[in-house]
Amino acid sequence: MKLVLSRKGFDSSAGGCANPILPDGSLWPLPIPDEDSPFRYGQLQRNGIGLADLLADLTRGRVAASMGAHLDPDLERDDLTERTDPHWQPTFGQQGAALGHLFKQGISPGDLFLFYGWFREIETTHSGWRFRKSAEDRHILFGWFQIDRWLDMSRTQNRNRWQARHPHAHGTRANPNVLFLAPKRLRLGGERTRFPGAGSFSGITPGQVLTEPGGARGDWLLPSWFHPEGRASVLSYHADPKRWRQAPEGTRLRNVNRGQEFVLDLDHYPEAHDWLHQLFTAAKATPAHDSEKSIPFPCE
Repeated sequence: MKLVLSRKGFDSSAGGCANPILPDGSLWPLPIPDEDSPFRYGQLQRNGIGLADLLADLTRGRVAASMGAHLDPDLERDDLTERTDPHWQPTFGQQGAALGHLFKQGISPGDLFLFYGWFREIETTHSGWRFRKSAEDRHILFGWFQIDRWLDMSRTQNRNRWQARHPHAHGTRANPNVLFLAPKRLRLGGERTRFPGAGSFSGITPGQVLTEPGGARGDWLLPSWFHPEGRASVLSYHADPKRWRQAPEGTRLRNVNRGQEFVLDLDHYPEAHDWLHQLFTAAKATPAHDSEKSIPFPCE
């Protein structure tokens, strides 16, 4: 099994600000701008809050309700205000160099994405939403997606109605271009768990926070077992030993400032399985879909 730490949501170049931690402690990973997407920011919501008004405040008008939103990964049915398709399931698209890296690393069905992003707490004022001045900038895990199968998006005959509305089915996309589908239930260590195959963490637990307390957001404090010394492989893009440092409280990693998908081969890190069980047990996982059926498409 391979674990992929997958960077998603707004950042300094795509969107121009952090993703918000709402006053109730929930995480809202923001879809990056995408003029080819069929979805507009004005169509999106979370916990009764419209995304367009929130973004107008946080970006000072740079991101408008009429702009296209790259809703990907698409993990929550209710994020889209007009979603009525009963066949909807969580999806995640990837393309081009990032997908080529995943294939080079040998990803396959059963491998697990853990999505993370740059988050900061927000608050309301008399003039609207704003980031709390004293809030830390942190990389935090916000969701997961286990691979069941994937579709080659260049083969349009494979798409059903909701897949055809995914942003990776629109505009000019780099090749290769695929859409990942998730299983009904997450499997860890070969066993079917009570957690859905894809979904969101509804709040923040210590295990979800990657950034070291008080550090820059790219300075991570990970469990001790993450350190690559004596292992047959290392987290992709992080082979430079100067990025890693063992400490009494865990493993420190200086995260690279490039790339989206960082792959770890858990065959060489068996301790990760217990960590994953603890992560999902401690975090409040929001079910992503209810149907016991998955769409019967083979890997393409």
